[in-house]
Amino acid sequence: MRVIPIDQYDKEGNLTKIIFQGEDGEDKLDAIWDENDDQTSENRVAFRKWAYTMAKRAGFEVDE
Repeated sequence: MRVIPIDQYDKEGNLTKIIFQGEDGEDKLDAIWDENDDQTSENRVAFRKWAYTMAKRAGFEVDE
C-alpha cells in the first residue's frame, strides 16, 4: 500500500511528527519526533530518513 508522508509542525515551527496517510485518507503510521533532539536541519533529514525506512519496513510504499 502506498502512503503519503505529511509533516506536522507545532506553532513555533518545530517538526513534531510525520503522518503516513494512505491514499484512502486514513492515517496508517505516525513517526513521532523525540522532543529531546534539537530541531536542526541535519536532525530533520536524519529523522525523515529513519521515518521513511520505518514505514517501508512496515510494508508501505513511500515516495521520497
